Amino acid sequence: MSALQGKTVLITGANAGLGKEVARQLALRPETARIYLACRNKDRAIAAKAELEVATGRRIFDVVIMDVADLASVRVGLAAIDGSIDALVMNAGVIGPQSMELTADGVTTVFATNVLGHVVLLEGLLAEGRLGEVAVFAGSEAVRGVPKLRMKGPSFVSTSTDELATVIDGSYFAGRKPDFNLAFGQAKYIGALWMGSLARQHPDHRFVTVSPGNTTGTRAASDLPLPMRLAAKYVLPALGLAHPLDVGAKRLVDGVTDPTLSSGAFYASAANKLNGPMVNQADFLPNLSNPSFQDHANEAIHRFIS
Repeated sequence: MSALQGKTVLITGANAGLGKEVARQLALRPETARIYLACRNKDRAIAAKAELEVATGRRIFDVVIMDVADLASVRVGLAAIDGSIDALVMNAGVIGPQSMELTADGVTTVFATNVLGHVVLLEGLLAEGRLGEVAVFAGSEAVRGVPKLRMKGPSFVSTSTDELATVIDGSYFAGRKPDFNLAFGQAKYIGALWMGSLARQHPDHRFVTVSPGNTTGTRAASDLPLPMRLAAKYVLPALGLAHPLDVGAKRLVDGVTDPTLSSGAFYASAANKLNGPMVNQADFLPNLSNPSFQDHANEAIHRFIS
């Protein structure tokens, strides 16, 4: 996002945690003129709006009711947005046992919330010529696995369209116990591939995947089993393996504002790290930059969008 005046930003999952902090940080930048807080809960959204106005001293926030797990809700919210968006931050996400349930659109909740709803939102803006500059997708180090949290990294036989589609509808786990941690990493992996595909389709825009890293002060671990919640809240920060909320949010803000971050790339912590400086993940996960895999992800996703 350039330093010109009058920029408009839309942030999903903006009533708490990372989304709310991203809104606060962007509101403190003079070039930001309007911020849409896209949230599924109206009361929480209104409360967040009031708190952000006090925190920033600016009355530039508008609420858009949108549940990214529900494609119909995304389309209604998209229609309620006035004019164009200069920057989109696709922050909303979910992880946990309940996230393996199927939505009305026939996909797992973890995939619908983290990816599919954002696909409909971003591609809707593109189709209507209403995205000005940049879209940032919130990734995760779970894409490569997190051994410290006993999270396996995604591994595919062929990364074909058919294989990736089994992740989206949950049939990947047919006949065995679903692994919601792995499903989360798979969703973020497919989302990053999709962003790479979009970057090649739309070279006049910038599409960047950025992980906020292991961040304290979010609700990301609220639905996890107790041992994982305790590890996320106490153990990892004590070991220096997590950073504060403002640092994690700053990564997403950089995705919006730093033009040196390459379109189509996925930036996250260095290998075997959960925080610290960001690096291009394709440096050690080359499949992320494979055009065929990117297009397979794009094709698999669109099987579930009517």
